[in-house]
Amino acid sequence: MDYVFGSAMRSVGVSTVVISYDIACQWFINLKKRINEQWPAEIRIPNSIKLIPAIPKLHEPMHETANHQVYSLNFIPGVGASDCECPERVWSPHNALGNSTKTQGPGSRHDVLDDHFNFWNWEKYTNIGLTLARKYKAAVAERNLQTEAHCGLCASILGQSINGVVDVEKNTAILAKWEAICTQWESEDFPKSSKNPYQMDDVCMSISAPFIFI
Repeated sequence: MDYVFGSAMRSVGVSTVVISYDIACQWFINLKKRINEQWPAEIRIPNSIKLIPAIPKLHEPMHETANHQVYSLNFIPGVGASDCECPERVWSPHNALGNSTKTQGPGSRHDVLDDHFNFWNWEKYTNIGLTLARKYKAAVAERNLQTEAHCGLCASILGQSINGVVDVEKNTAILAKWEAICTQWESEDFPKSSKNPYQMDDVCMSISAPFIFI
């Protein structure tokens, strides 16, 4: 996995990379150490690139590990409503190939599988414009809903009263404190040392609806 990831990163010119991997919680633990001490120079990733591990939404609840929200796509800024399960979707429509090609020789079977997977990739490539346009419209609408919800929550906190008296200054300070805690946690590199403000004991927040599959 290290060599595959490092080789893929050679042609990536970005400052932040979200790594979606079923066992990112295990693989990422000593990744930076392995990069600096064990990886060959030709695939070594610069320390200036920020790496963010994530577990796809279908797989994350299966880990049943404390404080696993740190790997949840619901709490990673910039990923939108991605579930990062796209690599899994290729198998369902191609299950029938297993039975229909099992009597073929190794070479011809390999060719048939390649043809089907290449057609799958071609369809994705030729339809990517329409797909992204549809998802962009859905994302804008969802962004507006979430923005309004956040504004409503902030307004309710600012207007909170005790015995009928609204202390605007105190409420403003509380709201600023909570926002600072979330901002600090989200901006930290992994492994994070701050307390996770999204941690909810015995509650799974990994799957949200509606999905915008990417």
